[in-house]
Amino acid sequence: MKVIDVPIGNIHIGDRHRKDMGDMEALAANIREMGLLEPIGIDEYFNLIYGHRRLEACEDLGWKKIPCVVVKLKSVIAGEWAENEMRKQFTPSERAAIGKAIEPALAERAGRPVKNVENFPPLLAGKTRDLAAKRAGFQTGKTYESAKTVVARGAAELIAAMDKGRIKIDAAAKIATQPKADQVRIVNMPKDEQREVVRQIRKTRADKEADERRARDIRLFMGLYNAVKSIADFHEEPKDAWDGLWRVSCYDFADHLARAIEYLSRLKKEHPNETKRPIKVS
Repeated sequence: MKVIDVPIGNIHIGDRHRKDMGDMEALAANIREMGLLEPIGIDEYFNLIYGHRRLEACEDLGWKKIPCVVVKLKSVIAGEWAENEMRKQFTPSERAAIGKAIEPALAERAGRPVKNVENFPPLLAGKTRDLAAKRAGFQTGKTYESAKTVVARGAAELIAAMDKGRIKIDAAAKIATQPKADQVRIVNMPKDEQREVVRQIRKTRADKEADERRARDIRLFMGLYNAVKSIADFHEEPKDAWDGLWRVSCYDFADHLARAIEYLSRLKKEHPNETKRPIKVS
């Protein structure tokens, strides 16, 4: 992986990088004392791919040039840069940034053949996310999304822990859902305590999603249940019922009711062995 010194003034940041820069004074102090241990990443056109905080810190320190790795995005998109090499040479946060940088180009080509466009071979059909994940060296699109979550929402300490392999990508993504101060506290916990906290975060989110689904079911299907039950128990004389329905658009009502009956019949047919039991809703 070749590193070159590039004038800071030549590097274009763009608008896709994180705005929350975290503790820049501490980072600048570390770079002043230790030097820049990890170079930033740019593409062939001097567009910044990763290392925004390091770039800003070095500029604040008065640096005129900064060590950069030049990532040839066309080679990544074309698959000329092997996925296993991406995993070896770049950290998870860097690979997430590379994947994000190539997504727009992949989105234009995903799912359709491309002939001799900028010398790119046709890509396999698939979701842009999954194609970007593969090219950036991630095993799955889900892992790629988790890494992006950590980069976008994680404290600097959490991102560093993920990059160094101290915290797995999936666990780091769960931790990144917490406030920044809590993230730092969790990163500094002993391993056993850290695993338990991540387990509780997963459980809490799963319980919340289950509660939201249940609340939706209560609102939607209890209303439907009560409406159908009211119709079933209706005992008006046909003439009175007709007059009443006419006033509220009888034919429109009948059309909706016919479709509802067809749908309910299909539900019953698909679940013939379900026991008839009252459902208590609290």
